[in-house]
Amino acid sequence: MTRPAPRFAAALAGVALVEASPLLAAEEARDTNHERAHAPSITELLFPAINFAIFAVIVVKYVIPALREYLRRRADDITAAITEAGAALGDAEAQMASTRTRAQSVSAERASIHQDLVTAATRHGERLREQAEETGKRRLADAALVAEQERRRALQEVRAEVAALATELAESRLRVALSADDQRAFVEEFLKEAPRR
Repeated sequence: MTRPAPRFAAALAGVALVEASPLLAAEEARDTNHERAHAPSITELLFPAINFAIFAVIVVKYVIPALREYLRRRADDITAAITEAGAALGDAEAQMASTRTRAQSVSAERASIHQDLVTAATRHGERLREQAEETGKRRLADAALVAEQERRRALQEVRAEVAALATELAESRLRVALSADDQRAFVEEFLKEAPRR
């Protein structure tokens, strides 16, 4: 890339001199004619033109290239920031889509968990009911067995008591009905037959 700054500065200096030459002529005319209206002096016109030319050279040689470099870097930074922002936006949109998908799957998962819990609770309730029925049947069977055992024991006690009462009653009647001689004969006969048995 060619640098037009020196040529441009030279052109500006030339324009300044061309512009200043009528002013130089005006300065000479002023010196000749003091009575007329005040005309600017050559120094009043030439120094500002030189200052402007120096300013233009500085602007063209230093400011414009620095400004171009700054604007180029700024454009690169903005382009990079736009690219990064686009990537971040894409990531954010992907995360939002993922979050929406998960949110939709959460309600389905919640319904599935609820159904699983209801099913598990129903099964557990059925098992508890079956266990309670089985326990109730066992307790009824145990109670029936205990009742039967108690009935048999009570029946045996009644039989033993009846036998004891019958023996006592028979003994008391036999004592009344048998005399002392009959009792001796009965005991002797029993003793004779006891070894045979």
